[in-house]
This record gives sequence, structure tokens and C-alpha cells, in this order.
Amino acid sequence: MKATFQIPDELYREVKAQTAREGRTVRDVAINLFQQWLRQKNQPSTLATPTDWQNFQPPLSHLVPDSVKEHSIDAMRKSVTDQWNEPS
Repeated sequence: MKATFQIPDELYREVKAQTAREGRTVRDVAINLFQQWLRQKNQPSTLATPTDWQNFQPPLSHLVPDSVKEHSIDAMRKSVTDQWNEPS
């Protein structure tokens, strides 16, 4: 089947130059990309990416002041209690 579609001129020039350097055709590259895309779509996706626990940074860690060194539940309770007991 023949298909016609438009891509940006600069992108086409880059693709054409690269395929020429590799001795391939734009048609062959396009077919290969479509095949890869379909294979990728048919593979089961992983629900979650593995977490690098060695370098894990909690998502809201940037909100914690540098002065906070202790992160235990007791330290958090004390911090909240101290704020309640501060004179206004």
C-alpha cells in the first residue's frame, strides 16, 4: 500500500541524509520504525519502574528545611507540639 504524509522539511532532510550515509532508503527506515512501534505496543507494559533506593529522594523533600536533621515520628511530634506551645 502506498501512503503519503507530511513531515517538516528539516526533519526530512536530516533523515534523507542519514539514510544515504547508511545506504538505506527512507522507505525502509519508515517500515522498520512502524514495525518497532507495533512490536512495542504489543509487549506487556511494566506497571512501575524499579526504584533506586540508594539515591531515593522523597517527592516533597525540597520543602523540608535544612535545619531538620531528625525525621523520626517522635521528632515530628515534638516539632508540631513545640509550634503549638510557642507564645503568640
